[in-house]
Amino acid sequence: MNAPNGGASAAAVLSTAIIRKPSSALRLRDFPGVGPVAIFGIIFLYVPILITVVYAFNDGDSALIWKGFSFRWFGEVAQNANLLNSVRVSLQIATVATIVATIFSILFALSVDQLRARGSRIATAILTAPIVIPEIVLAVATLGFIRIIGLQPGMLALILAHASFCIPFALMPIRARLKSLGPSYFEAATDLGASTWQMFRRITLPLLVPGIISGAILAFVISLDDFIISNFLAGSGATPLPVFLFGLIRRGASPAVNVIALMLLLLAILVTTITFLLSQRRRKQHG
Repeated sequence: MNAPNGGASAAAVLSTAIIRKPSSALRLRDFPGVGPVAIFGIIFLYVPILITVVYAFNDGDSALIWKGFSFRWFGEVAQNANLLNSVRVSLQIATVATIVATIFSILFALSVDQLRARGSRIATAILTAPIVIPEIVLAVATLGFIRIIGLQPGMLALILAHASFCIPFALMPIRARLKSLGPSYFEAATDLGASTWQMFRRITLPLLVPGIISGAILAFVISLDDFIISNFLAGSGATPLPVFLFGLIRRGASPAVNVIALMLLLLAILVTTITFLLSQRRRKQHG
């Protein structure tokens, strides 16, 4: 008589376990201290940006002492020939470096998987090594290398250096996008008799567009933002914007620095917005 009762009891426990709703997933707010830390992190990250935006409209001569609202420093920036030249140099370097890095990354991503597994891993590790190598080491090594080959610091050296260290950043989104596609598209194209060029132009390249755009934007921003390597390789008449700003701050922080920071912030917001809208439009077209 005990056995049946035991079996019924076990069945009841099992039934209750099946019917019982699963416990709610852990949430970050359930952990003590996460909320205050998150709030502090947000304040620490974004309040300085807000202060920079506000002080770009400062009428005083100091970047951190408010003297009243004015557009004065926007005019000063627009009339500063050296500053405008550094902006032009940075945009030229970033544009050329991005184009070179993106094209190289596309070719590498398409060809590396044709190697053996071990060779593919080694090649990828070598190409992405600049991400983990300290930038000061890359700067010293690059300066020494251009001296050895007889090249002087300047525009060409900056473009070559920026294109080199931008390749890993352009490659990561492209490689990730290519990995996510799977072989089905290419197998179907092969079965339909598509040539290698037709497959690349009509299938591979259109499908890689989101990764290419992401990689190009990342490479452009990294190049535009670089200071250490640019400081080592800058030459007469080829002073990138970060190097120029550093020299400007050393002479005394003026609201012009805040104006330039605001313009770069607006540029980043514009690029991000355009990229988001294009990706949404493309998703709707293929949805």
